[in-house]
Amino acid sequence: MLPPFVSFIIILILILVFSKYELGIILLIGAILFGLLAEVDLFTVFANVFLDPSVILLAIAVTLIPILGAIMEESKMMLELIEKLNISKKSALMLSPALFGLLPVAGGALMSAPIVDQVDNELDVNKKVAINVWFRHVFILIYPLASTIIVSSVLTQIPLYTIVLVMLVPFFLMTLLGYIFLIRSIPKTEKHNHRDLKRAFRNFIPIIIAPIIDLIGRSIWKEFEYEEIFLVIGLFISLIIGLRFADYGLKSLFTFAKKMKVWRFPLLIIAMFLFLEVFIESGVPDQIASVDLPLILFLILAFILGFATGRAQLPLTILIPIYLTQYGLTVFPLLEFALLYSVTFLGYIITPLHPCVSYTYQYFKTDYKSAFKYLALPTFISFAIALLLSLITFF
Repeated sequence: MLPPFVSFIIILILILVFSKYELGIILLIGAILFGLLAEVDLFTVFANVFLDPSVILLAIAVTLIPILGAIMEESKMMLELIEKLNISKKSALMLSPALFGLLPVAGGALMSAPIVDQVDNELDVNKKVAINVWFRHVFILIYPLASTIIVSSVLTQIPLYTIVLVMLVPFFLMTLLGYIFLIRSIPKTEKHNHRDLKRAFRNFIPIIIAPIIDLIGRSIWKEFEYEEIFLVIGLFISLIIGLRFADYGLKSLFTFAKKMKVWRFPLLIIAMFLFLEVFIESGVPDQIASVDLPLILFLILAFILGFATGRAQLPLTILIPIYLTQYGLTVFPLLEFALLYSVTFLGYIITPLHPCVSYTYQYFKTDYKSAFKYLALPTFISFAIALLLSLITFF
């Protein structure tokens, strides 16, 4: 049989090659093949994952989130929210993709692209691509319902809302850089729509109520072992409120579930934890940890993997356990996590393999190379700052 480390490299290469397809299925097959090659007890692995209430609750949560997104999309509540805010052109260009980015729906970039297009008809289409992609993802860095944050909390053992707080720094930095390079030079215009903040806030309730309930539950019942239950409860309440506001019946949930192909989301979560369990049981993390990789190399690998896969969760699923094992930790250090999470997102934001990127430049009838020049500056300045901070922490 092949050594476990060699098996891991082979499986990882195959996952990277086929990651453009349905990642949940690819990861599941990869976990099984890796387990067979590394002679891991797959029965125990499957039992550990499927009998873990935290994993099951997490799978339920990521099933409900896209249904909520579909309700907000179909009912046009998110579009109305932006219109009723009646904000300036610059604010609208930033906020429109940011708010739509909170909805985890397939092809979501195509929902905000027409709004960005309408806000300023004279703006360079390549800059519009960059604005739509950049600001669509900035808010995801701190949104507690983002599946990448939820999964990272489980993997790192960092409380969910501690992650949200620590990610505020990269969030503000990336927002500032996005404003400087993409928004600042755009001329100001007068606002023409009627502002209705009450209506705007009403439409925002279905999105914000789930994290509020989740935060309250985790704060009051701190010792409860399976805290993901609060997120599930919050999402159910959000769904009920969303259905009520949109005047949809309960039967519409099945329609939205079918439209969103919700089976993909829990499958990905289950597959990720199966792969992680096999990875740990194979002994590969101990072998990699013995090499003693510096943080800066982890960051470079995270950026490359984010770019190469067009995913954010996959690189983090691979690198977080390796880092924890290398340093003998059970909880990921906050600064190091913020850097790792940020650079993974930077690679993920600018790759042409990322559907939001390809959808957006196709919508604006341009090409990746032309749009990339606008994304490059804020991306690589952010990346350079992360690398610099990693060197400072090293010394």
